[in-house]
This record gives sequence, C-alpha cells and structure tokens, in this order.
Amino acid sequence: MSRKHYSTRWDEENVQVQCNACNVFRYGEQYLFSRYLGDDKADELLAKSRQIQKFTDIDLIEMIDYYKQKVDNL
Repeated sequence: MSRKHYSTRWDEENVQVQCNACNVFRYGEQYLFSRYLGDDKADELLAKSRQIQKFTDIDLIEMIDYYKQKVDNL
C-alpha cells in the first residue's frame, strides 16, 4: 500500500524492498508486487489502508523512538 495511508504507513507487513527501477520509475507497481505477498496479505493491507487512523503526538513520538531503537540495533 502507498505510504499516503496512515493506517498502513508504519505497518511492518507493508515494508518490502524493491529495486530502484521498480520503486522509482514504475512507481512501485504496487498491484503487481502485492501478488507476490499472497492474496490474503494483499487483501488485508488493502482493507487496513481504507480504515481511518489518527495518531496523537505522543503516539508519533513513541513510534519514532521505537524505530530509532530498531535501527540502532541493526
């Protein structure tokens, strides 16, 4: 799913690596790429992307701290 959807923007199931050509020049080809994830996962992410998600400032700060910690542990 596109990162424009807040409900799936930080979903770790919605993060996959793509080559530069697919990601930049072909705009991620999200539909074609989702087929590799399997129909169930693609359908789940699509349904989740259509849900309205609002984050408080505290939620965002906690997510920033969480992901900074994950990067530091790599």
